[in-house]
Amino acid sequence: MRGVRTALTERSADKFPEDALLSVALLCKFEVVRGSVRQWTVHLNALGKLLLSRGGFDSLSQDTADFLRGLFVYGQNLAKLTNPRLITAAVSNLSHAEITRLDIYVGYTERIIKLCARIADLPLLCADPVALGLEIHAIDESLRNWTRYLPSYIIPKGTTEENLTRLRMVAECFCNAAYIYLHSTLERMMQKLTQRASPIWTSFVSLSKRVAVERCLRSIRSSPLDDHCEYSALTFPLFITGCACEETIDRELIMQSLTQLEINFGIGNVKRAKELLNILWAGEKLHWLDVLERLKWDLILT
Repeated sequence: MRGVRTALTERSADKFPEDALLSVALLCKFEVVRGSVRQWTVHLNALGKLLLSRGGFDSLSQDTADFLRGLFVYGQNLAKLTNPRLITAAVSNLSHAEITRLDIYVGYTERIIKLCARIADLPLLCADPVALGLEIHAIDESLRNWTRYLPSYIIPKGTTEENLTRLRMVAECFCNAAYIYLHSTLERMMQKLTQRASPIWTSFVSLSKRVAVERCLRSIRSSPLDDHCEYSALTFPLFITGCACEETIDRELIMQSLTQLEINFGIGNVKRAKELLNILWAGEKLHWLDVLERLKWDLILT
């Protein structure tokens, strides 16, 4: 931290060394593993501001830009689901940058997590039914067609077919989880706006929540989660699917899988995600965001 501060105070804004940016990025990763939501978002916002000051991703070498783009796009979009108040709006435009080289962590999920961030914004459109309907339709269409973009990624040297198979499995889980998240967001909106809400909202969604849950559970059962790094990204799909599970056998699978992630990768907030699921399963039917607000808990789903 002293080295980063020294580098930032001794250089002009457009001359920040790349290793200082990488150090801040690794601090973000460290806080995710440690499970500190507030410190994670502090470092993520700092990284975004440093990138803007330096001139964006185009001012960096290709390898550094690829690494930071993947981390920042992934982190900021998923943070919008659970920690929107902690993310600085000034750096939000950086998250629109396209990833061209396949990232071993982000993999094929880039477009899907950006759609999840758009789902998180749907309540902002409640006052405009036409705009809301168009956005739901657009999100659904993009989820249905996410595989069309797969061939456009540049595959790094050394990436094996086994790597790609695992990344596709993770992306399929993300896609189904995005459908579950879309349905649950619309259901929550309808509960809060009973006077103006319209059940026609869910009719714009081509995949039912039940089918999305079944597909995600099937993927998890068919791919035992080991310590390959691609599986470390499954916290979000497992948690969102768990929120919609009602059968004991399915809940046990979700809990076992999250525990396996916790053992294999030591990601701190997996423990909090498991605690939240147990509360949801034991109590009245509430949306997980409402439970978070009631408990005043923070949660990282990266």
